[in-house]
Amino acid sequence: MPDALPNADQRSFHSEAATDGSGSASVSFDFHGFRIQARSDGDPVRVSDIQTDFSLFATQSTGRHDLEIVFRDFGSRPTLPRLEAVQHTPRNVVYRDGDRSYLDYGGRALSVISDGGRHCAIHSDDRHLAHEAAFLTVLSHVGAHFDRTGRTRVHALGLETGGRAVLLMLPSSGGKTTMALRMLQTDGVRLLSEDSPLMRRDGSIDPFPMRIGVRPGTSLPEVPESMRLEIERMEFGPKTLIDMRAFESKLSGPVPIGAILIGKRFTAGASRMVPLPRRAAIRPLISDAVVGLGLYQGVEFVLQSSAFELFGKGGLALSRLRTSLAIARRAEVYRFEMGPGIEQTGDVLTAFLRDLAARHGGD
Repeated sequence: MPDALPNADQRSFHSEAATDGSGSASVSFDFHGFRIQARSDGDPVRVSDIQTDFSLFATQSTGRHDLEIVFRDFGSRPTLPRLEAVQHTPRNVVYRDGDRSYLDYGGRALSVISDGGRHCAIHSDDRHLAHEAAFLTVLSHVGAHFDRTGRTRVHALGLETGGRAVLLMLPSSGGKTTMALRMLQTDGVRLLSEDSPLMRRDGSIDPFPMRIGVRPGTSLPEVPESMRLEIERMEFGPKTLIDMRAFESKLSGPVPIGAILIGKRFTAGASRMVPLPRRAAIRPLISDAVVGLGLYQGVEFVLQSSAFELFGKGGLALSRLRTSLAIARRAEVYRFEMGPGIEQTGDVLTAFLRDLAARHGGD
């Protein structure tokens, strides 16, 4: 169990969200010190869905939360005055009225953010849309917290072997999930995050094991039905979500960086590892960590007036760059040339991880 996640006796939500006799439900999470509560007064399934995303961060509900998410029916949404849109995204349109922000999801859901970003009411009768809105809300607020506390998300598959972290950098839909599921079945390899491990300036990588999403119909013999959730997404179609409790024994705590693998796809030929100088990691890290391509960063743009303010005020980009450089200086760097043979590609990665563990296992 990762040291940075709540201890087992602190997690009070297991197969279902906590409910009371009235049908109300709630769950609390602790993301490296950022506490969130999600609750619903009438539909416990909404809370159970968001718990699937972040089950390993569930904790006992004590004290004040940094963010409260409340699920409500669509009919309870407020009537908005005439407001000009301030942001357009593929998922929603953002409006602002004083200290309140409104995120309109195609007229089928409305998120109302208030109290300086500490309260979010999600009004929708669509289970899947409400779930996606809540998931993105959690990701964006937690991402902002990570930046404030010196953790930089990187769009990569994070693995651990021999007490060292390995970051496999691939674009969205580049094969990180397929490789993660294979490596979870490999002795001596543990998972930090399937999509966005956290880099620290001291050269360590923190875990961020949220749900894993796979295409419907993917064979998952090791995952019980109780730890799967079928969802529909606004932009990308259906997915099957895997609750990370299914792999709890295969998760890593914080570890020093060992290697960065820059994945490149090829139409033919065998897969192989090609050593590179450390400076070769800088450009991919700028793309996938400093800019954060592939990482959802919604709340920053909702609560700030512009992208310029986001990156300029407080030196966010510089902070992310310094962390990225600190990681690159301490890592071995390779180009992972990935041919069309999935099995052979997995074998090459497995052999590399075993060699890395053999070289660093006694450190």
